[in-house]
Amino acid sequence: MYSSQSHHHPRALPFLFLTEMWERFGFYVVQGLLILYMTQYFGFSDSASYTILGTFTALAYIAPIVGGFLADRLLGFKQAIIWGGLFLVLGYALMSLSTKASFYPALATIVVGNGLFKPNISSLLGTQYTIDNPRRDAGFTIFYVGINIGALLAGLSSGYIKDYFGWHVSFILASLGLIIGLSTFTFGLKYINLPESLLPLQKYRHLHSPWLIGYAIIAILLLSLLLGNDVVADWLLPSLGVVLLVFLTLLTLRQQPQYRYPLFMLIILILSSITFWMLFLQMFFSANLFIDRLVNKNLAGFHISTTVFYALESVFIILLGPLFAWIWQYLSQHNKNPSPINKFALGIFCAGCGFLILGISTLFANDMGLVNPLWIAAAYLLITIGELLLSPIGLSAVTLLSPPHLIGMMMGIWFVATGFGGIFAGWLAKLASVPEAVTTLSIKLAIYQHAFLYYAYIAFAMAVILFFVQLMLKKSVGTRVCQSIT
Repeated sequence: MYSSQSHHHPRALPFLFLTEMWERFGFYVVQGLLILYMTQYFGFSDSASYTILGTFTALAYIAPIVGGFLADRLLGFKQAIIWGGLFLVLGYALMSLSTKASFYPALATIVVGNGLFKPNISSLLGTQYTIDNPRRDAGFTIFYVGINIGALLAGLSSGYIKDYFGWHVSFILASLGLIIGLSTFTFGLKYINLPESLLPLQKYRHLHSPWLIGYAIIAILLLSLLLGNDVVADWLLPSLGVVLLVFLTLLTLRQQPQYRYPLFMLIILILSSITFWMLFLQMFFSANLFIDRLVNKNLAGFHISTTVFYALESVFIILLGPLFAWIWQYLSQHNKNPSPINKFALGIFCAGCGFLILGISTLFANDMGLVNPLWIAAAYLLITIGELLLSPIGLSAVTLLSPPHLIGMMMGIWFVATGFGGIFAGWLAKLASVPEAVTTLSIKLAIYQHAFLYYAYIAFAMAVILFFVQLMLKKSVGTRVCQSIT
């Protein structure tokens, strides 16, 4: 890990911050509108829409394992980010065509772009900090705030733009966001320092353009077919998860002793994060349709777009992110920083409390069968606190606990966990599927109540499991050793 100033934030941070902000803007325009786009524009059922969204989310986050590998072995972080951004621009442009013929190829192109872009910008940030830099967690939390500024801008704008100008204009806006992000990254390249060992191999540089484009086209064609096939969600991707777990176990056992235990700890964090993500992603799955159908969106005569509600999560991140960054830095300086496992357990517990609130909210609908939006705000606040306790800490842990030669791949696997969270989110969301024949609001409320309470129980169970895992680790390796690594 390199930085020109070992105990200060690197000069590359603001450029990576802005690049990721605009990339996330484009991604969240699509992510926030997609379930509404399928159910309202194409007329898909709830269940079918959840399956497609779950498969897309899974593939979009599983693709980074390939993107991380390509960055480690061939492209390097910088080139992978640039190519990923270009494919994202193309994917969002295809979405703007608003036809069924272009729908699956558009999603497939976004998957390819996200796979190249997403893991490598986080890994690139990690290389700019020394291992002993106390500002590492703070830097990743600041970076995470940038992600959420992009999501906030997407949530505040995309719904209204869709309402007034059409679906296609919202997707064109996503492409423009990526163009701005790529321009920012290109300008900031001169501030990014990389050791020779992390640069792409000279003998492969002449293969970049033709080979990458050719393989990307093949990948887009295959992914287009997979996205329209339920077998992917039901069998293929879960089977891939089992294979990946076996691979990680064997990979850990093959590492040198000094890398083996940290990598084992990282695998525990990655596996537990799946539970959080399958709950968190309900904001774009079942909770998104719940808000669209059963939440009062009129405030003082002003109509609130459905997408504005998921922007609440970004508002809370922006407000609380600097506070959490300061808390981690303060606790680290006083040797009282909790272990990542404890942070993860508390984060998942907070998410469970958020869904408990959503479940309770259905009992207090007004005479029109609509829920007060303040319930949503309270629930999303707790889910956001859970996110701050887990996601930026996980990103930092990947760059800290991974062997140097596996950083890119392990960052990809971290996002793969989010992908499996997407698959399970699609499965869980089906608990909240409202059959087309159901028109009674009380029945709809009961369906969502059952689903949200079920999500809460899952979160509470995982939090308890992580608590006992931490206790067992302390007994097996000793408190001092455990804390020094975790």
